[in-house]
Amino acid sequence: MNEQDLKQKLLEKPDTNYNSCVQEWLALDPTEMIEKAGKIAATSLVYKELRNGGCNADYLEYLLRFQNPLEVVRDQWLNEQGTVLNEDMGHVLWTLADTRNAEQDYELGEAFREPGQDEGVRMC
Repeated sequence: MNEQDLKQKLLEKPDTNYNSCVQEWLALDPTEMIEKAGKIAATSLVYKELRNGGCNADYLEYLLRFQNPLEVVRDQWLNEQGTVLNEDMGHVLWTLADTRNAEQDYELGEAFREPGQDEGVRMC
């Protein structure tokens, strides 16, 4: 099977898998949807990447072995990308506290505002 045939065959499975996922998501109540938001986002991202054809023939051939290649790739993506490690969170918090850039982009709590900070620019 040539690479183009592999790509076409691989596209058929994720299309079916993705449509199945969408039907499941539409049946969720809002609380369940919120709880599954990370998995939904990862599924959508992986689906788009597979649809864009960013795989070589060896990867395509391997993925075709699975009933649901979308699920296989999504779960691996989540295993590698979806976990915030303690040191990663520590770095995020350190960056926020060290640079203090967030104070310019997000509203501060009332107790932490400078006097007159809410007045904004006034025209005479």
